[in-house]
Amino acid sequence: MSAKKTLRSRPPHDTLQTARRSAFPVDARRLVVFTALILAVIQARTVVLYSLKTHVALPGSLTTRYQRLCRFVQFPFPEALFPRFALSFLPPGPVDLILDRTNWKLGQQDVNILLLSAVWNGFSLPLMWTLLPHGGASRSCVREALVERFLKLCPDREIRCLLADREFIGQHWFRFLDQHGVAPCIRLPARATIGAHGMPVWAVFKNLQVGEVRVWHRQTRIYGVNLRVAATKNAAGDMLYLAYRGHALPNMRRYALRWQTENLHAALKTRGFNLEDTGLTRPERVSSLLTVVSVAFIWACVTGEVVAHQTVTAVKKHGHRTVSVFRLGLDHLQDLLLHPSGASWRTLSTLMPRFER
Repeated sequence: MSAKKTLRSRPPHDTLQTARRSAFPVDARRLVVFTALILAVIQARTVVLYSLKTHVALPGSLTTRYQRLCRFVQFPFPEALFPRFALSFLPPGPVDLILDRTNWKLGQQDVNILLLSAVWNGFSLPLMWTLLPHGGASRSCVREALVERFLKLCPDREIRCLLADREFIGQHWFRFLDQHGVAPCIRLPARATIGAHGMPVWAVFKNLQVGEVRVWHRQTRIYGVNLRVAATKNAAGDMLYLAYRGHALPNMRRYALRWQTENLHAALKTRGFNLEDTGLTRPERVSSLLTVVSVAFIWACVTGEVVAHQTVTAVKKHGHRTVSVFRLGLDHLQDLLLHPSGASWRTLSTLMPRFER
């Protein structure tokens, strides 16, 4: 049997472990569990470690496997590894970042994740995150620390803008972005004041018609920084007040891509891996698990792109597929893993080069 044929007949665990070794140069024993967990969460579509013990391709009894999984999540990965791996899936050039939160409760305990991601392909691409020790909005200093970590670990990536909802405002925050050369594309609350006289934006842009885009005639002071501001109203009557640099219409279109982070949250949670089902609450454990799920998410997306090019998928009236690229890939990978054979392993090996970085 040729070496090439032998490689293509290897079980998916061995093939994936080889593919991940260059991006995640960690201890060999840790890499084994990491690989087994990625495959298990795809196969089982759950993150509950007690359930995954029956799916992971690890030696030993069920008790031994469960103990290995519990030990694995106790120690987070070196911080630089995942964002650099994730960024390799983006085309060269400036990146549009998205800052958002996703949260849930486990009993009385809040699990609250401040997540930095990048505009990608219908779903935002997870990059870095911080576990907040409380429910509700983040403080400016926490956001600043997260962005600063990204800038330090990925200095070669130019940031075109940062998209964020009206939760992410404040003078200290806006000044931080300005000092670091990060252009904001941030939605303002109606109460936000602009200009030297501190007029609320709702008063500046009142009587706006549906579909109208109105731009303040010059740069104005917003949270201590000179920015442009524009407003529009959608068919439902919802107002969008946007602070930005540059021209209004490109920034309006760019801000619309912030919705990709909602698609990411849905994929990590109810439409994909059911992240909220985990019983973990300690920050380092949730962070380790989120790294596993994020790698599985990326693999599903790049696989879905391959499947989408090979098959005809129905398209809705608005132009989007009835099944997302993520679900196409996740369904395909899960089917291959649930029906193991030489043929399914060879198929997985053909998908692996798209996932190697």
